[in-house]
Amino acid sequence: MITGRFFTVANMVSIARVPLAVAACIFLYSGSSVMTLVFVVLAILSDAADGKIARMTGTVSDWGKILDPLADKIAFAVFALTLLAVHLLPLWMFVVFAGRDLLIVTGGLLFYKGKKPPSSNIWGKLATMFLSFYMLRQAVFQTLQFPSAAWLLDTDALGLLSMVLVVVSFATYVYSALGSKGEADAA
Repeated sequence: MITGRFFTVANMVSIARVPLAVAACIFLYSGSSVMTLVFVVLAILSDAADGKIARMTGTVSDWGKILDPLADKIAFAVFALTLLAVHLLPLWMFVVFAGRDLLIVTGGLLFYKGKKPPSSNIWGKLATMFLSFYMLRQAVFQTLQFPSAAWLLDTDALGLLSMVLVVVSFATYVYSALGSKGEADAA
């Protein structure tokens, strides 16, 4: 059962992340690096702010635990599709992170029916942070030179680290889901 108020400042900040990402995509597609940067940074700041706002205002809720990661997943998917469309993201990277998110959402619907939604874990937060940096760098800072691993899987060290964190975070979510399912079966 989902508890808590839906219409809170923190939840609206989470929801705002999606239109911010769409605006960033429009500017990315039109070639405006500065405006892309502005909207990507606003989306990242909204992700950092929503939880803090909820804690400061005493409005932490199950809705927030659902809306925050859902907004992350939608914003990332929209932005990644745009990066893919303008040839700034390898297809395999999109498949890995989008596949992870799709499986997490599907698993959440199957395993957590009627239960409180799980909180995010450190690996998911690290994966989100590094993916944010990687996508931001891909979109805006193409002229920066990072240690190249382009010969390996069409990306660099930052991209590879992001993908490792995505895989680790997925494994921890699966482990957590299987552990909680086992506890539920034992009860």
